[in-house]
Amino acid sequence: MLHIDPVAHAVPDAQRLLHRPPSPALRALRRAEPLDRFAEGLARIAGAAAAALLPPDAELHDTAAQPCGLATLAPGSDDALAQLVEEARDPTARAGWLHAAGAPEHRGLLVEPGARRGRLLLVFMAADLARPGAGERLLATVPALAAMAGPMQELWQALDTARERNRALLATLDHSECGILVVGEDHGVLVSNHAADAILADRDGVELRRGLLRPIRYQDAIRFQAALDQVLAMPAGGSQAERYCMMLFLDRGGEGRPLVMVIAPATPDEAEGRATAIVYVMRPEKGGLRGVEAICQLHGLSPVETQLVARLLGGATLGDAAADMRIKPDTARAYLKQIFAKTDVHRQADLIQLLVRYQRAVRGDFQFRAG
Repeated sequence: MLHIDPVAHAVPDAQRLLHRPPSPALRALRRAEPLDRFAEGLARIAGAAAAALLPPDAELHDTAAQPCGLATLAPGSDDALAQLVEEARDPTARAGWLHAAGAPEHRGLLVEPGARRGRLLLVFMAADLARPGAGERLLATVPALAAMAGPMQELWQALDTARERNRALLATLDHSECGILVVGEDHGVLVSNHAADAILADRDGVELRRGLLRPIRYQDAIRFQAALDQVLAMPAGGSQAERYCMMLFLDRGGEGRPLVMVIAPATPDEAEGRATAIVYVMRPEKGGLRGVEAICQLHGLSPVETQLVARLLGGATLGDAAADMRIKPDTARAYLKQIFAKTDVHRQADLIQLLVRYQRAVRGDFQFRAG
């Protein structure tokens, strides 16, 4: 239980703090984070000059751990808050009053809401001590404030974890050369990777129109809307026959190959909430094979064998590859037999298929090296 001396540890009037103008230092410090605003609200209710939401006790003494929320209301309280936060980091610090040698005009009140939910630090001005009834007001309000602070910190930590996971998932999507978009029931785009953003920015066969995904050509837009609605109508728990993908070619204008679009139903694990379909868009010219040299090195192929494989993957015949490499066709066939032995395949078609399968793991705009 928290014991407070009402004479030695009185608090300033809350209304007086409410109407103090913010100092330039305060305006510079405030980051407008939700937990900062929450800490500010707790400080105003308690009549405190400043407040901080601190991580759980096990994390608090870690020098890398930072306060979850900070707020200062009284001018000159920024330094005091920082020093008292450091005092709270001390492993010997316990719930109750804290003093900092560098902040003699302030006192800190460290409160533990329990259940390892972090700590609440309230900072009061020593000049406003000894006010009648101050201790009673604190005893009435501080436990309730601490009870609110704990769940709020837990909620924020859960949201922070979700944001980290979301950033990691988006980074994974950004490694794909294929444009990927998650589309909601209203045809609005909820998530898109860099490749999709580039296609939309170029209006390359498809665009965002009032926030909705739409092909450029009217005829394509009609086909796309019908296909997307068909995918959206698929039952969530249906069989493979009931859940399938729709593939479209979208005109890009000019004489280039059409944009390839695939609309896939989103499973409950792939999307939550309004996300109901995943749209893949691919520029045909972006489908080149990457990492061929590293893949060949992992199979022990020599540099000249790697050159031959690269040309075959590029669509050249064995004779064309030999001419391009300035070697005899019989020499090229000998190299190809060595490649078959090293990759454990027996036909040129099997070799191409094997290397294409490896491409599923090769993503992103990187240079690849064998490890």
